[in-house]
Amino acid sequence: MNQSRYDPIGRGRILTPALGAFALAAALALPAAGADLPKPTQDMLKALKFDADILSGLDQELKMPADWIAKAKKEGTVRYIGNFTSREWPDFIAPFRARFPSIKITHQRTSRVGRVDKPLIAFKEGRVIADVIAAVGAGMKLYRDAGALTDLSDLPNFKRIHPEMRGKDGRWIGEKVKYWCMAYNTGLLKKKDLPARWEDLLTAKVLHNQNLGISNRPHNWILPLWAAKGEDWTLKFIDGLFTKVRPQLRKEGARAIVTLNIAGEFHAALPATDYRVFGYAEKGAPIAWHCPTPVPVAISELIIIKGAKNLYSSKIFLNWFLSKEGQVAQYYTTKASPVHKDLQDKGMVQYYNEIKGKPTAPRTPESLITVFPRVQKAWNKAWTRAGGPVAATTVLRAKTVLTAVKRGGRRLTFKVKGGEHKVKVSRSRTEIVIGGKGSSRGKLKVGMNCEIAYLGNGNEARKVSCK
Repeated sequence: MNQSRYDPIGRGRILTPALGAFALAAALALPAAGADLPKPTQDMLKALKFDADILSGLDQELKMPADWIAKAKKEGTVRYIGNFTSREWPDFIAPFRARFPSIKITHQRTSRVGRVDKPLIAFKEGRVIADVIAAVGAGMKLYRDAGALTDLSDLPNFKRIHPEMRGKDGRWIGEKVKYWCMAYNTGLLKKKDLPARWEDLLTAKVLHNQNLGISNRPHNWILPLWAAKGEDWTLKFIDGLFTKVRPQLRKEGARAIVTLNIAGEFHAALPATDYRVFGYAEKGAPIAWHCPTPVPVAISELIIIKGAKNLYSSKIFLNWFLSKEGQVAQYYTTKASPVHKDLQDKGMVQYYNEIKGKPTAPRTPESLITVFPRVQKAWNKAWTRAGGPVAATTVLRAKTVLTAVKRGGRRLTFKVKGGEHKVKVSRSRTEIVIGGKGSSRGKLKVGMNCEIAYLGNGNEARKVSCK
């Protein structure tokens, strides 16, 4: 395990080995005896080849106000909208369930619309449809402006998170560190052909003319570069990216674009995280990760929505998530880098040599609020001018009658002035209300009188409310 301390926020410098100080701190901390740990945790440590002393001080981290436990027992099931896959979630949550068997948590992984937009819309309507939400990202300003954020500074482990990985106002905490660089297909590119600096991408002709795939996610990598390199540099870079490199402009998200890269749709993909690429490479896929300098660093956030019905259960869960045990469980299941300040030097970073010694370009929710609007304006102008796919944003509303319901409610046809329209109905993103109560698309029937909010004919419905 690497013994050099890497500061992911402090400009990526490698400090001198901290063995002396760490050894003293470890000696003073209360160790978590291996035999006292839940079996899932013991199994994780064994698989990772970590000693139990990596969790030193865990007993103190898991101490919480007694009334939290008492109040949590009276609550229901925590609704957590996050980014764990169906395979990752059971392993991740196993230690928590062993420690807190009375607290129930359901996890849902959905699109950004379902994870960020839909809960905020519901909140503004006076409804709370989630307790804990991950990766709010560019939506943080909207949540803050709506007063939808709970103060988390009373979590015992709040101060154990790196200061730059938690909200100054206490309204968010980090769950993991993401390094947003580029993936490349090892069967189509050689390491020596990749750009050392981001500006070198503009002259790396092997990646020009559709050989680079880009998803429409400027907040992940362009925003940090803007903050680090300045507005003038970034505007010139954006212009050169679209006019000189001429990449494939993809509608897919950051996860899907990596799988397309593996399939050979393009030589390299932007943006991509280290841990996501490593997960595919570990399974034998022809994919690797490369990071030009400076290294874009983003903090994936966790929030508890204001008015959460299961507040104390949610706080207990988040406090555990921030503990060394929760952070190790996350690393074990997803290979994501931890935010716990005492785990920064434990080698829990994939492709460490790609970031070692390089300056970093940090992105925080604060920069998403203060800087991103300018970034997005410049990026959207260039993206649209280059012909990039743009999602429909104008919401139409129709009071109508359903004339066709197909595929278990997945496809609806209804009357509008001058003809008929069709919409898609998502299980996770489309809100269904029947008779004033939340329902499912499978309950929709031909002949129902409904009000439908949708993004135009042939697109997805935001809400279907029927009598």
